[in-house]
Amino acid sequence: MKHIPVIILVVLLAGCTGAVGGPATGTEKGPATLPAAQENVIWASGKLLPARWAGLSPAVSGTLRTLHVAEGDSVQAGTVLAELDNSLLQSQVAVAQAAVAEAEATRARLLAGATLAELAQAQADVAAAQAGVAQAQAALKQAQEAVTAADAQVAIAQAQYNELASRPSPAERLEVQRRIDLARLALEQAQRAYDQVRGDPHIGLRPEALALQQATTEFEAAKAAYQVATQGATREQLAVAQAQINAAKAQAQVVRAQVSPAEVAVKAAEAQVARAQAMLDRLKAGPTAEDKAVADARVAAAQAALAQAQAQLQQTQVIAPFAGQIGAIYVRPGELAIPGQPVLMLGDTTRLRVETTDLRETDVTRLEVGMSVEVAFDALPGRMFQGKITRIAPMSTTEKGSTNFTVIVEVADLDPSLRWGMTAFVNIQTGK
Repeated sequence: MKHIPVIILVVLLAGCTGAVGGPATGTEKGPATLPAAQENVIWASGKLLPARWAGLSPAVSGTLRTLHVAEGDSVQAGTVLAELDNSLLQSQVAVAQAAVAEAEATRARLLAGATLAELAQAQADVAAAQAGVAQAQAALKQAQEAVTAADAQVAIAQAQYNELASRPSPAERLEVQRRIDLARLALEQAQRAYDQVRGDPHIGLRPEALALQQATTEFEAAKAAYQVATQGATREQLAVAQAQINAAKAQAQVVRAQVSPAEVAVKAAEAQVARAQAMLDRLKAGPTAEDKAVADARVAAAQAALAQAQAQLQQTQVIAPFAGQIGAIYVRPGELAIPGQPVLMLGDTTRLRVETTDLRETDVTRLEVGMSVEVAFDALPGRMFQGKITRIAPMSTTEKGSTNFTVIVEVADLDPSLRWGMTAFVNIQTGK
């Protein structure tokens, strides 16, 4: 049990009206022979504590990497006070923040509608797609015309072969026969005329000799033509003609194979026009409800991912839950921090109050909220402060076998030099 120091006891007695003997401590009552007036006084020891304080630790175990504060620093609520080694989690938060920014920017662009530049680009895309259709259609037409031309070449080569294979025809035979008969008749007439003047010494100069020569030449030519006409095409000529047919057919097959890809290209170009036109129409119409819902969902998903990453990061951080002053630091950088074991103490020192530490259970029944209290501090000998009981603990605490109750005393006009944790002594006039 604690006893009031002699010096403080004298000071307190000087400020205690109605007390005529030595006062009892908070853990021991005075002798039973004390005057009745002194039996109405309760003494107790206490500590000067912030109205709000907490021992802070991270939610997970790890090596303390950084302390951002020192003892005595004042901090605001939400300030990161200390951090474990969490580089990977910090990078994950950065990535998640970037994803949120991207999703929000995308949604903002969507809600803002199409810009003039985007509309112009969409219109240009439609024009380009239409030009692509025209080009594909021209290529298809060219392929189809090439097929027609190749089929014509096949027909021509086949006709040439047929004509060559069918020679000579009856009409040709009749014609060359008629020519050779006429040439023979003309030769016979010229021969008879020549024979009549054969004895002329100048026979070589006579017209009958020239006519005979001409008739002979024409007859020989008619015989040669007859021989050619009646002979027909040779095997080599027919082979050449057949080769021309085969080449024409092969070329026709090549160009015909180009038609199908050209048709596919036309359909693809038409589909591109449809897509470009749909995009243009969509830009002109603005975002649909479904577009907005998708954009909102993407933003919400990115924000949820960010919240998860931040929550994981915060488990490695010690964050001030309220504004206050750093009272003490227990773990230094490089040391192990464990959940439940404070890394540091934080208290709102703008509002200090006294909490009793040894008020006995036999005394607490005589106390009520609102009672006036006189308070003295070891740090300020000779001074007395006025206070008031604001709360009485509903449950006891046990220390070294003694059952005590905590009483909260609010003290007016505390001296600014008083600090968290200083020893206090309270004098309570109970009137009972």
